[in-house]
Amino acid sequence: MKRVFLLTLLTVLFFACDSTNNAVAEAEDETSVSPTHVAVIEVEGMMCQKGCGAVIRKGLYETGGVSEVEVSFNEENPVSEIKVYFDINKTTTEKMLSVIGGLADMRYTAKLKKVTESKIVMHNSTSKENTIQNLKSVPATKASAATFSLPDLTKLLNGLIR
Repeated sequence: MKRVFLLTLLTVLFFACDSTNNAVAEAEDETSVSPTHVAVIEVEGMMCQKGCGAVIRKGLYETGGVSEVEVSFNEENPVSEIKVYFDINKTTTEKMLSVIGGLADMRYTAKLKKVTESKIVMHNSTSKENTIQNLKSVPATKASAATFSLPDLTKLLNGLIR
């Protein structure tokens, strides 16, 4: 019985790992967006930060021009504020407002508050001087093996089998 369970578990893990290639490709597409503008959107109808915020984030990322979404949720205020960093050449504010309005059975009402140019600058130059200058400005960080440990996978799997 243990062998059948273990074989089934390994088969599921093998096939589950096959679908990670699509997730990696989608993540690379999201990170390749260079934001040119920031939109501040007021949203009514949000019930919570985690659930509603995640639904809105996912919907906006799927528009294909959004690099980051910041959700500010306050239970006492019926209107929440969302900052969307996006590439104006890949998506529009009208499309984002339409996406938010269509989410969760049209629970949310979105209104554009303002749009400004992004202050985030993406450098594609590989100049050695720029690289050295940027490295000098980064503070040093110390890491030690005493603060990080990997879980013992054999104990974890044995616990699942027993």
